[in-house]
Amino acid sequence: MVVGVGVDLVETVRVKRLLERYRERFIRKLMDPEEARNLPADEPERTLALALAIAGKEAASKALGTGWSRGVFWRDVVVTRVPEPAVDLRGRAAEVARERGSEGQSRTRLSTSGSLAIGEVWLLS
Repeated sequence: MVVGVGVDLVETVRVKRLLERYRERFIRKLMDPEEARNLPADEPERTLALALAIAGKEAASKALGTGWSRGVFWRDVVVTRVPEPAVDLRGRAAEVARERGSEGQSRTRLSTSGSLAIGEVWLLS
């Protein structure tokens, strides 16, 4: 059963500008060290991977029904793309999922359309 759904669009050009301006500080704000290490090193793959991760994190926060409030932080949602897209809820995000009747299981889709990264997350019971 689906207990929450979230969808988000991220402009890859905007992510590229933020990376150019804030560099690794931007990534450290959004990702734990392990998640950041999994980003490709070279452009434009790095920007695209980060944009997809942001879209997935935003979609997960919407599926939780919290956004980035009630103690849920960017680093509480870890996005992986291998072997297939998934979100791992940690900390307060995992607590909120349990409160909504989920142990954190989800269905995640990450894709692109032109210059947009698209994240979709279905939080399952």
